[in-house]
Amino acid sequence: MKKNMGFTLIELMIVVMIVAVFAAIAIPSYQAQIRRADTAAVQQELLKLAGQLERYKSQNFSYHGFDPKYLYGQTSAMSSMDFPSSTNKKYTITLADVSETDATTLLASSAGLGQRWAIRAIPETAGYDALLVTSTGIKCKSKYLVANDLTNINNYTGCATNAEKW
Repeated sequence: MKKNMGFTLIELMIVVMIVAVFAAIAIPSYQAQIRRADTAAVQQELLKLAGQLERYKSQNFSYHGFDPKYLYGQTSAMSSMDFPSSTNKKYTITLADVSETDATTLLASSAGLGQRWAIRAIPETAGYDALLVTSTGIKCKSKYLVANDLTNINNYTGCATNAEKW
């Protein structure tokens, strides 16, 4: 009697199911880790900009006229930045002068007092965190699920009630 070599269909189906279970567990976990890494990278970028703003104020006695184009190798004035790059955009970072009641663009505008600033990072995709940093000490992030989640951040007034500090 000759013994057959190989796998039966049942054995193959069991292996495929085990691999599918592993994939169902691993893929969402991997995606969550990627989101956390992207959030950490944009937090670092916001803090770098905040440090440069403080450096600028120490030299010019105002935030008025700050333009981070030298940080990003640009030749023209920047009103917003794509992070990490324009080809792989995950966040849009915007700086604003919040010295008055209406936020004005701090970077490319001559309007505004230059006394206080706010930086926001708005994600391109739902599921990522939207971040806000201000010169008054607000540092918060809130989960971006729908457009209404970003009302306070878009107004540079703070984060929603379910936001967390960072």
